[in-house]
Amino acid sequence: MKYSEFYDRNRAFEEFKIFRNKLNSSIVNPRGESFSKLFDNMKKQAVEGDVVAQDVIAYFYRDGAGRYLDEDYMRYMHWEILASANGNKFAIDKMQFFLGYAYDAIVNDEDFPLIKFKSNIDEFNYIYIIGQKICEQLVIDLKLDPQELGNAEDDYRPYMPEYFRDLRKAVDKCLPVVIENMKK
Repeated sequence: MKYSEFYDRNRAFEEFKIFRNKLNSSIVNPRGESFSKLFDNMKKQAVEGDVVAQDVIAYFYRDGAGRYLDEDYMRYMHWEILASANGNKFAIDKMQFFLGYAYDAIVNDEDFPLIKFKSNIDEFNYIYIIGQKICEQLVIDLKLDPQELGNAEDDYRPYMPEYFRDLRKAVDKCLPVVIENMKK
């Protein structure tokens, strides 16, 4: 999979709000387009690589949408990882808490000066460059395919500590690969 360049954070945030509001409006105003139809269209955009749509889909899986969509923590994280791997800076910002210790591991690596040089990292972009690289490797390791995610049946899977632990193990596993790749 070829990952895109970064998608501007402010632009991503503004577009995210527009899409989110449109979907939320469909929940409270049943006379307009249905939530299900709008969500399915958004999912198609996400599958086709729209990084803002991927982030919006993640948002709705995080908490669900009333009777229209069940909460699904793993689907939320998978879509957020995809949006981040594809360069959505707004999504990467939201992943910082989850990935914080991984950032520290890379920044504290004895070869960080080399990593910094090879990856053109500075104090303004390190969150985005490192976050994207970690998420790119997570997509590979977790075998995240937008088409499969988009076609999967929705399921009720609220947050559970074991889901979080499984994702953290995936980050732990991918860290050495990310560090080695960033040195090249």
